[in-house]
Amino acid sequence: MASSQTAINIFDTQCEDPRGEWLWRLIQTIAATDRFRQPILHALEQLTDERNAIQLCELAKLYAKAGDSDFRKQIHEIVDLKPFPTMPWLGEKELLEIDGGQGLIFAARVRGNGLATRHWEWDDRSFIEDAVERLGEKQVQELLEANCDEAVGRFWKTWRRETKKQSEQALIPSHEQRMRAISVDEIISAAESDQPAFGLFRGWGMYADSDDLQAVHQRLWGVENPKVIANFLTVFSNRALPEFDARLIELCGHADEKVQMRAFQALSKNRNPVVRRFALAKLEKGLSDGSIASLFISNYEPGDEGRILDAMVLPSDENELHWLLMDIGKVLKTNFDADASKLGIVVYRHTPCENCRFTALEVLQRQNAVPNWMMVECQFDSNEECRTLVEPMAGQTKNG
Repeated sequence: MASSQTAINIFDTQCEDPRGEWLWRLIQTIAATDRFRQPILHALEQLTDERNAIQLCELAKLYAKAGDSDFRKQIHEIVDLKPFPTMPWLGEKELLEIDGGQGLIFAARVRGNGLATRHWEWDDRSFIEDAVERLGEKQVQELLEANCDEAVGRFWKTWRRETKKQSEQALIPSHEQRMRAISVDEIISAAESDQPAFGLFRGWGMYADSDDLQAVHQRLWGVENPKVIANFLTVFSNRALPEFDARLIELCGHADEKVQMRAFQALSKNRNPVVRRFALAKLEKGLSDGSIASLFISNYEPGDEGRILDAMVLPSDENELHWLLMDIGKVLKTNFDADASKLGIVVYRHTPCENCRFTALEVLQRQNAVPNWMMVECQFDSNEECRTLVEPMAGQTKNG
C-alpha cells in the first residue's frame, strides 16, 4: 500500500456533509484568504453546480463573518433569487448565522412571497426549524409577528397553521405500529399487484412474526413475474429467512437485474454454510461486486480477509467501487476478529466516500493498526470524525 495521498474534494450530498469549513481551514493554513477571494466570489456569482454551490455558500459565510461585505451581499442574492429550483434552501443557514434576526426576516419575506402561489413545503419547515434552533422559538415568533411586511406576515400565518396541523397529527402511529398493523394477506396482495413499494415491504418484513414471514416465503416460490418476485424478496432485505432455502441462491442468477439485486440483499442476511460455499465459489472468479462481498458480513470466518484481498479487482466505475468497499468495510466492522491491517488500508485509500473512510480508520484504530502516515493525514481529513478519532493517537505519538 502506498503512503498518504491527498483526498479528492468530492462528496455525496445524500450521506456526506459539505466541506466548506474544512476548505476554509486549509485556505487559512496556507495564508491564501486574499488569493482565493476573487475566484470564490466569481464562482458564487455564476453558480452552475449544485454540490459546489453548497460549499461555496459555506465559504461565503466565513468570508462574510470575517468582515467581507461582498460575500454577505452575495448570500443575500442567492437566498433571494434561489438559483437552483431543487435547492430553495440554499444560503439560508449561512444567512441566519451571519445576520441572525435580520437574516430571518429577509429569508421569511422571500419565502412568504413564494407562498402566494404555492403550498407550504418541507423546506419551509426546515428553514423555520433552523431559525428556532439558532435564535430560539420565542425570538423567532416575536420577530415574525411584529413585522408589518405582507409577505413576512403570510409566512408567519402559514407557519402557525402548519404547526397546529402538525400537533394534531402527533397521535399518528409510529412506523413500527403501522407496519405491524398490516396483515400478511395485505402484503401478499400488494406484492402481487405488480406495483413496487420498497419501503412498505422492507418495513413490514422487519417487524413481521415468523409465521407471517413463512407465508410470504412460501408464496415467493409460486410466482414467475420478476416484479412480483422482487417485491417478495424485498420483505427479506433486512431480515433473515425464517428457514433458509437454497433456492434463494438460484435467484441471484436471475435474468432480471432487480431480482438479482434483491436476492443478494436477502441472501446476505442469512448465515449458512451453503451461503458461504456460494460466496467462496464466486470469490474464486474475482471480486469486483459489492453483492458478493456482502455475503461475508454474516458468513465471515478467519482467513477471509486474505481471500477477499487476493480476489479483489477495483472497479473503474465510482459507484461500483463505493458499493464494493462499503460492504468490505461492513465485513471488517461487523466481525471484530477480522484482521483489518491490510483490507482496512485498501478501503481507506480507494473509497470515494468519507464515511467509508472513517469506517476503515475506525476498524484500524480498534486493532491498533493505524499506520503513522494515516494518523498524520487524518489530522487534516475533511471528515471531522476522522480528525477527532486520531487526536488522542496523534497526541500519544508526540508525547512518546
